[in-house]
Amino acid sequence: MNELFKHYKNYILLLVIPYLMIMFILVYPIDFNLQSPGGLTEVENLIEVDYNNDKSIEGTISTTYIISLKRPTYFQFMLGTFTDYSTISVLTGSNLTYTNEEIATISYLDKAISVDASVIVAYQLAADSNSDIVIDYVAKTMVYGKAEYLDHYEDIAFGDQFVKLIGDNDYEVTEIAEIAANTVLEESYDWVFINEDDEQYTVSLSKDEEYGLFGITLKTYYIVDKETTYPSYTESNSNIGGPSGGLLQTLSIYNMLVTDDLTHGLKIAGTGTITYDGTVGYIGGVEQKIITAYLNKVDLFFMPSLDENYYYDNYQEALRVCEEYGIEPDGWLIPVGTFAEALDYLEGLN
Repeated sequence: MNELFKHYKNYILLLVIPYLMIMFILVYPIDFNLQSPGGLTEVENLIEVDYNNDKSIEGTISTTYIISLKRPTYFQFMLGTFTDYSTISVLTGSNLTYTNEEIATISYLDKAISVDASVIVAYQLAADSNSDIVIDYVAKTMVYGKAEYLDHYEDIAFGDQFVKLIGDNDYEVTEIAEIAANTVLEESYDWVFINEDDEQYTVSLSKDEEYGLFGITLKTYYIVDKETTYPSYTESNSNIGGPSGGLLQTLSIYNMLVTDDLTHGLKIAGTGTITYDGTVGYIGGVEQKIITAYLNKVDLFFMPSLDENYYYDNYQEALRVCEEYGIEPDGWLIPVGTFAEALDYLEGLN
């Protein structure tokens, strides 16, 4: 047997080594972010408001998504370098420490919060002229970030609700802004959370010796109370995450609530986050979203344009993309800084 193996080992190696190399290229992930053009999603297919059901909406309002691969395999990386309109960048920040599953969880959390913000902004404005419309919501402080050194890392999940922090003398802190001032004397405190199953749990968190922080990021969001909000609405399941559909979601929801049709029969798309005061915020993947909209023959494309106090303006980058690919931006690429600006533009069309 040994003699037989020695005789054929070179042939075996010639077969096994290429196989292992191919499997390595197909499976092994690398710390890059690959972005390619995606598609459009009509908001009406994701969020349906049970109101004005006999209203005829002639056009469409769509969010724009792109294909984003965190940690592509070598094979996907190589394909990306030969694919038109794709960009590849090095993973940075928290994306380096989070797993792909955690990044996906944050993305879907962003999407869910974005939908609630869109509903709140659209319903509030529509209620100004229609007293039948009621919007109710509650504030919740939720886990948005976790450092590698966080105690009980696996026990605390993204999206868990922060309830309170308990000190040695049983004093309690419930507000984010008060945590730093009330955690100076001791190194460890009891933190109380509520998980997605509505179960309350308590963990003891200690400050990291190097950073002097607990390693947890909290954000306060407003969550729509569907029981008391009128009219009711339903959300469909979607595998598209992220908050960048906020502006177009808000426009579409508002269009379902009012009498007139904002679309004017046009194919409307765009991108931009939405805050509770109606501000349209920064997004990523500008080049791929512009290409996606152009290839899908969109009539109007809304793009965030921040004022001079901000360090980055998506609209200026979008203009550079249009110039690079020979796209005429006038009358097609519409810069907006607020929901009200986008609304005014559509209402001003004849």
